[in-house]
Amino acid sequence: MKKTIKVTLLSLLIFPGVGHLLLKKYAIALGFIASFAYLLLGFVNEMLTKSQQVIDSIMRGDVSLDVAAIRQALIEQGVLENPQLTTVGYVMLAIWGLSAFDAYRIAKKSKADNISE
Repeated sequence: MKKTIKVTLLSLLIFPGVGHLLLKKYAIALGFIASFAYLLLGFVNEMLTKSQQVIDSIMRGDVSLDVAAIRQALIEQGVLENPQLTTVGYVMLAIWGLSAFDAYRIAKKSKADNISE
């Protein structure tokens, strides 16, 4: 498998920045991994916290065990249809795509440098 394809797939399918580790671009890899992990952990923590509040409401009996009532409680709590979380999700997708593209670009550049030497 070509190195350009390998690093691109590693960044797309495993985690952003993993392709850079294979290319020995550790600073760039750390930047992608740290930024994505920070956003991912914040996203998951926010979702779990808000979901737990809805679960607690169900356990107390404030929200009935009806799909429509639970959905409405999730919307009111900000788990569903939350523009802030949607924005974070788009930023995470952008980082993921940028990481794969950058790994491909670096691998292609190093391949071209090796050919010209």
